[in-house]
Amino acid sequence: MIQKINHVSITVKNLDEVVRWFRDKMGCTNIWEPYEYKGSFIEQCTGLPGAHLRVQKVQVQDFVLEFIQYLSPPGRELKGNTNDAGYPHIGFVVDDINAMYEDMKRKGVQFKSPPCRNTDKTHPMVGWQLVYLWGPEGMTLELVQAPKKA
Repeated sequence: MIQKINHVSITVKNLDEVVRWFRDKMGCTNIWEPYEYKGSFIEQCTGLPGAHLRVQKVQVQDFVLEFIQYLSPPGRELKGNTNDAGYPHIGFVVDDINAMYEDMKRKGVQFKSPPCRNTDKTHPMVGWQLVYLWGPEGMTLELVQAPKKA
């Protein structure tokens, strides 16, 4: 039986730049030290002969984002859109979506739209606000804010 999700991992081209982006643009500060994996154990686990990985984690509250840069063997770069089957995005709950949107725009982050509020009273997420943005290396990220309780 599954107990909980341990982490989400994304393979990246440049580990240092991706982690720096999450620190500088999103304000993530709980960043683990990078480490490397190589040798027979990681080759066996990944199914990739010669696997040599650099790994670093960014912790957001009790959730861990893991970023992996394959030093070898080199992989191919995938480009996708939010509507492509199998293309993931990561959603972050924020307390003030408009302030975060303005702050991140000042830092050069590209958004797919301004924050949108769901006004459909028949929808279970009525009152929620959300916005999609481009993260590092073309990642799609999402900011969401629950409606303020009266």
